[in-house]
Order: sequence, then structure tokens, then C-alpha cells
Amino acid sequence: MSSLSLKNSNLFLKAALIAGFALAASACSNAPKVVPAELQSVQVLEPASVLWSKGAGDSSERDAVKLSPFVTTDSLYAVDSEGLLSAFDSKTGKANWTTKLNKNITAGVSGDNKNLFVATANGEVLAISQVHGGVLWTSAVSSEVIAAPVSGNDYVVVRSIDGKVYALEKSTGERRWVYSYSVPALSIHGNGRPLVVADGVLAGLDNGKLVALRAVDGQVFWEVTLGDSSGRSEVEKLNDLDADIQIFEPYIYAVNYQGKLVQIDASQGRAVWSKDLSSVAGLAVTADQVFVTDEFDTVWAFRRTDGEVLWKQDSLTNRRLTVPVVSDSGSVVVGDLEGYLHILSAESGSIVGRVKSGVGAIAGRPVLRDGVLFVQGRSGEVAAIQL
Repeated sequence: MSSLSLKNSNLFLKAALIAGFALAASACSNAPKVVPAELQSVQVLEPASVLWSKGAGDSSERDAVKLSPFVTTDSLYAVDSEGLLSAFDSKTGKANWTTKLNKNITAGVSGDNKNLFVATANGEVLAISQVHGGVLWTSAVSSEVIAAPVSGNDYVVVRSIDGKVYALEKSTGERRWVYSYSVPALSIHGNGRPLVVADGVLAGLDNGKLVALRAVDGQVFWEVTLGDSSGRSEVEKLNDLDADIQIFEPYIYAVNYQGKLVQIDASQGRAVWSKDLSSVAGLAVTADQVFVTDEFDTVWAFRRTDGEVLWKQDSLTNRRLTVPVVSDSGSVVVGDLEGYLHILSAESGSIVGRVKSGVGAIAGRPVLRDGVLFVQGRSGEVAAIQL
């Protein structure tokens, strides 16, 4: 077991429960049962409908594996945990091609304007053609990758669970640089995606830090600690930054587990404001608001300028909500463990719509493109939902 995994079985159970994960490996007779909130009827003010739904491989029961599709103007690409990579017409759901990679996939698919990128439990990174699904190159990193690779201009960024961030040449897969950091003895088994910016890479780390790395060589521009690792037990000290980072210039927004939601000045690496909050799901940012799903599945809205709380929606507790996604109309959408998509008013947080996607539990980030929300469920299905 890697150093990022929870090494003691009792600590594993406690950390999983605190984080809101119901891992089968941690089940035991004296464990408290987490009961999802029952859904209340809603007055549908913002209707949504399923445009199409298609099978995209086998289901994934491993909680750390949170698969999301990659969507372009015309196509949707999805990979399952066994390495079946599928391409669909994003408008109709018509299958274009499939490729059997025969790999243990632990991160979803990502891409650029011509290629796709996936990563495996064995530390392999693969580049694949969007046209025909053929493998273009395979590169090795030091350990398992559970966050999808991220594409830069001419390089791909990959974060492995042993405390390393890699930049690989996009054309060949050769290593450009590697950044290493010290991994805590105890950590939640999850990784947020790095974020590629104009001059470099932003990466959230398992020690609660956000680091800015120079694109050319991986050297550190600056780093910010979101929350200290104080506490009497190792579980209380957990403060992983596993949620994806967001940017709304000139600020960066990040949130960590048992830590803080922080607005950061991108030029100086300085926190402008922060709020005590715990999240592994993540956040979304608009011109006026920051939306966060916390560890208890409460959805919060904060004023972007100063972090003032605007509202919270706590009627969906323990439903394992996804990161919020903001629709083109400005509504906030979250998926849940039964495949429902809940539509929240950005002004009040009230639930104004709901649709069942039919894909089973939605664990990965929903993807919004041209007014259509695309989701991949643990059942192996992908679906397109018109908002």
C-alpha cells in the first residue's frame, strides 16, 4: 500500500467516514451507518431532460476512482476502469469508435484539440488519437495516478499519489521535469487535478498546500498553506487539498479537507480572504459567487469579493454530491449517489429542478458544454442532459 493510503485499518475507517466516503473495505459491524437525506418534492422552475444515454463500459466500485468524460464540440470520450475507451457523437450519442486499452484505469479521460490522455493504477500515462482511438505513446511515472492528466500547450501534467507532479512532452511522453514533495503519513486517497495556467502549473498537495510551479522547469514560484495540520490524532491532522483548483482572474480559489476556502492573489501567492470549510468535492466560481460542496454534502454560496456567506443548502446531506457546476442560465447543478442532478437557484440556494440521469451514482465532475450537461456514472453509462 502506498504511503498516501491510510495505513492503519481503524484510521482508514475513521477518515473515510469523516470524508463522507462509504468504502466497502472499511465496513464493520460497529461502524455508524451514514443515511442519505430523503429527497423532498420540488417545484420545478428550471426543467431538465435526458437527451441520450449510452453504455460506456463496466461499472467502477472503487471509491477513489471518479471518472468523468472529456467533451469537445462534436464528441464525447469516456473510459471505464477496465480500459474500454469509447467515442460518441455528443449531439446524438451515436458510437463512433471503441478501443480496448486493457489497462486498470484510475483516472478519467482528458484531452486537447486532437489527442486524449488517460492514466493507470500502474503509473502509465497514455496518449490516444481522437480520430481513431489508436495509442500514440505510453510513458511511465512512479506510481498510481487517480487524477486525470491535464493538457498544457506542449506538455501534459500528471500527479502521482506518491508525492510527485510530472510534466511530460506532449508529442513523445518524455519527461520534461518532476516536482516532489513530502507526503504525510496519513492521507485521504484522492487527488485533485493540477491546473495549467499561462506560465506554469498550480497543484494542490496532500499536506494542505497549494503550489505554483514554473512551466519550463517545475521550479516553485510560490506556495500557500490553506490550513494547518493541528489536532491530537492523525485523523484530525488530515488536510489534503484534493479538490480541483479554480481561477477567476486575478484570483485563484482553492479549498481543502478540514481546512479553508481561500481566495489567493495569483501574482503574489498571498491569501486575500479565507473561510473555515472542509471539502474534497470542490468548488465553482462565477463573477459574483463561489459555490462549494462541503464534506457533509451541504452546498454553500459565498460572495466572491470578500467570502461572505450568502446561503447554504443542507437538504441533500450524505448524498455524496459532486462538485457544483454553474449552468449557462446561472443555476447551480450537483449530481448525487443515485444519479440525480439537482438544480439550485444561485440567488437563494433553493432547489428549483431535478432530473434522474439514469447512469447510477455520479462521482466524477459533470461537464457542461453549450447548455448540455454530460455525466458518467458508476454503472458504466454516460448521459447528456439538456438544462
